[in-house]
Amino acid sequence: MATPSGIPTPTLYYSRVRATLVPRVAGFTMVALGPVLFVLIVLKNTPEVLFAPLVITAAGSFIAFMTVTVKVDSQNVVIAFCDIFKRTLPRDEIAMLTTDNAAGPSGYGFRYMGPGMVGYLVGGPEINIEMKNGTTIIASTDGPERLMGVLTRHAGQGSEAPSSG
Repeated sequence: MATPSGIPTPTLYYSRVRATLVPRVAGFTMVALGPVLFVLIVLKNTPEVLFAPLVITAAGSFIAFMTVTVKVDSQNVVIAFCDIFKRTLPRDEIAMLTTDNAAGPSGYGFRYMGPGMVGYLVGGPEINIEMKNGTTIIASTDGPERLMGVLTRHAGQGSEAPSSG
């Protein structure tokens, strides 16, 4: 996002949260299991399943190193899961903000959580952003109260501030 002068818009809030302990342990276990399976497949001379260790190692790496990034500037909130799944939310379209400090009650990963609800989750505290069009986005963040403060404090001059509950 750039201003008409070409200078990038300053970031008001930035959070990059890594997966909590449970998915990290599961991911690293899968990474360690990959080479073991490879050796067993070679020793048993069954090359038809040689792709299995590769898939397990890649999936384990993805799980162990998953992150959620939340960036806020004066106009948008950008939420990204592993820098693959991204969503840009216009700040003036935010209707309500709430927080949940429980660790991982909604699961982990990029999740479809029902009609009009999407989660970008790696465990830990979360912020729930309800948009004026009725969709809800849930994202893990390391400072949900601070994020709510930034979104309500800089709610755009002349526009209605989102309510928090």
